[in-house]
Amino acid sequence: MKILIVDDEPLAVRRLQRLLNHLGDYEVLTAHNGEQALIQVAKHHPQLVLMDIEMPVMDGMEAARLISEKHPQTAIAFLTAHEQFALPAFEVHAVDYLLKPVATKRLQQALDRVSEKQHARITIKDGGRLLSIAVDEVICLQAEDKYVTAHLSDCHYLLDQSLTELAQSYRQFIRIHRSWLINVHYLRGITSEGPHLSKALLKNTEIQPPISRRQLSEVKKYLQT
Repeated sequence: MKILIVDDEPLAVRRLQRLLNHLGDYEVLTAHNGEQALIQVAKHHPQLVLMDIEMPVMDGMEAARLISEKHPQTAIAFLTAHEQFALPAFEVHAVDYLLKPVATKRLQQALDRVSEKQHARITIKDGGRLLSIAVDEVICLQAEDKYVTAHLSDCHYLLDQSLTELAQSYRQFIRIHRSWLINVHYLRGITSEGPHLSKALLKNTEIQPPISRRQLSEVKKYLQT
């Protein structure tokens, strides 16, 4: 797992590095404020950001909001000495909230939580059988009539969940149309067919889901990162 530590206190950074080295074989990056964090996330795409909140230049809460918007696949866990930020932290979809000084066991729990999300699986229908597939294999999701279809590179399956439930459960899915979610990991471009019809170009499939005019600017943001 690739982990980015964001903290303006060098001693805190070094302590976290030691803890992570003790807990496993992690690739650890560092940044000292929110602006540096945005650059590191865009460049290196870490799976987890361990984010301090009170920092100069750009604080951790603002950086987390921007990372959550531009890189929803990146998990964020906050590190702070203050409990009052807990509610705002979870409003930006933080996976955890750790109080300093962080105990080894508590840090391990946060790492385990991220690892579980990375290996998330989804239940699908295959005829009369129920199967489990990795969420990351799903390229896009389409709602049609009473069903939601999960499109993979070489097949498709029916799901019981609604698009809203899926978007809330798995951050890599973003809504581009009232009837479509796409996995941002597969987004490679946008094509336009006239002034009012845009479609998403996706890796590993010929499917080109429509993008609503309301969502077009949001989809473009993901291509700029």
